[in-house]
Amino acid sequence: MKKPQTSARTKRASTGTGLPNFVALVQRYKKAVMGIEVVQTMPVRGFGSRPLLPWDRSQPRSGRPAMNIGTGFVFHPKGYILTNEHVVSDGDRIMLRVFGKKEPVEAQVVGRNRTHDIAVLRADIPVPSPILRIGQSKDVHVGEWVLAIGSPLGLDNTVTVGIVSAKNRPLQIGDRDYPNLIQTDAAINRGNSGGPLINLRGEVVGMNTAVSQSSQGIGFAISADILKKEVDQILKHVT
Repeated sequence: MKKPQTSARTKRASTGTGLPNFVALVQRYKKAVMGIEVVQTMPVRGFGSRPLLPWDRSQPRSGRPAMNIGTGFVFHPKGYILTNEHVVSDGDRIMLRVFGKKEPVEAQVVGRNRTHDIAVLRADIPVPSPILRIGQSKDVHVGEWVLAIGSPLGLDNTVTVGIVSAKNRPLQIGDRDYPNLIQTDAAINRGNSGGPLINLRGEVVGMNTAVSQSSQGIGFAISADILKKEVDQILKHVT
C-alpha cells in the first residue's frame, strides 16, 4: 500500500524544527490591539530611581500638558479593553489609536486596581473579531515562543517575538505588587505597557508591564491568572 506524501511544511511542524510562522497570528489579532495616548495637565507621582520600572510614566512640567503612552487590547466580547493602570492613572483624557481609524477615539476607565496595575477601559468602537482571550498560567512553559504586540515609542502595531525566559517572578515597585510575573526576552520598550504577550495558540499569557533599565532582553508581564482574577473583580462592579 502506497504511503501518503507528506509536505516539507508538515514535516517541520511535526518534528518541531524551523521557526514558527508568526504572520497568521499577527494578521488575526492586530485589530484587537491599540495604542493609548494619555494627556495629563498636572504633575504626577514618579516611581523614583529604581532598577525596574513601568516604562511609560513621564514626569510633566507643572501646569503644562504631557503625553503618556501605552498599549491596550480588547479581551471581552462587550469590547472592554485591558491595559496597565500606570498608563492611564492621573490622565485627563485617554485617547485610543484604533487600527484602521485615522482619528483617535476617546476612552473611559470603567474600573482599576492600582495595587496590581490593571485597568479596564471602554470606548465607542466596533468590537474586533476575533478578540484576544486570556489564557491560563499553567499552560505557560519556559522556553516557549511568545509574541508581543504594542506601541513602543508610539509606533503602533509593532510586533516582536521571543521566548518565556522564566515564570513566577515576584516584584514590588513603589506601592504596586506584581506577583508571578512572566519574564520574557521579546523586545519591549516605553509604550509597550498594557500590550498582550501571546503564545502560538493565540492566547494572552501575560500583559507587558515592566522592563529592566540596566539590561537588554529582560521584560516582565503580568501573568494570565492574575489578569483573570483582577479583571473578574473589576467587571463585577461595571454596569
